[in-house]
Amino acid sequence: LSTQKRFSFVDYVNGGLDLQLTVAIDFAASNGEPNDPTSLHYLHPDGKLNDYEKAIIAIGKILSDYDSDQQFPVVGFGAEIDGEIQHCFQLGPVPQVFGVEGILEAYRNQFDTDFDMSESTVFREVITHAAEQARENQKLAMDVGDQYYQILLILTDGRVTSVESAKEAIRAASDAPLSIVIVGIGRSHFSQLNELDNFGEFGGNGGRDICQFVEFEKHKNNKVSLTQATLDEIPDQVVDYFHDREIAPIPSLYSSRNLIVADEADD
Repeated sequence: LSTQKRFSFVDYVNGGLDLQLTVAIDFAASNGEPNDPTSLHYLHPDGKLNDYEKAIIAIGKILSDYDSDQQFPVVGFGAEIDGEIQHCFQLGPVPQVFGVEGILEAYRNQFDTDFDMSESTVFREVITHAAEQARENQKLAMDVGDQYYQILLILTDGRVTSVESAKEAIRAASDAPLSIVIVGIGRSHFSQLNELDNFGEFGGNGGRDICQFVEFEKHKNNKVSLTQATLDEIPDQVVDYFHDREIAPIPSLYSSRNLIVADEADD
């Protein structure tokens, strides 16, 4: 890009950038059957939280601060529903839920529905779906003088069936107003998720770096560390998207919400 001034992430947020969080949750069999106490999806009868629930609450709260209307699409992947394997299906009866509690409720309620866990873990469809939504919503926002960007949070045990198909989806999505945060749940070695992170970081996708990996087990007991790991790449990814297209921030609104977000991002 030429001589276009490079604005900061805070400039865009303070200008009213609409940052929407979408959550995608892994229901593949590698997580373990939910009625097995050793499963990553086990819902403890005593109210103890499993790591998916902990991640939804902790990371959901970090990222939801950026979303002004607190309406979040929540999808699942890796489940067999009505005899068909689904790698991008809506959780719950409505397209969006309200607040982090709504995400948690949609996750828990999925286990009251009739589905089987599939043997495959595929990211391609949720990434493609998020990229399509992001492109369309940014176009609609620009038509009325607003700006839009989406953060896709993928919660998974990390045992990806096809890393190459995930790379293809990330490469194809790199032109969208989209960042992908993949959070590894459990204690796997996560070599495939690190490969996806490095694929974008070292230019393997041929476009913007839009993907980052966070190992939840390493950070779950330290809020500051988890926040830093989650937000590590998002500000630069947002700025890169708009800077590459010579799109300046909307003149600053300096709302109280945005100032709080800026402070947290700088911590």
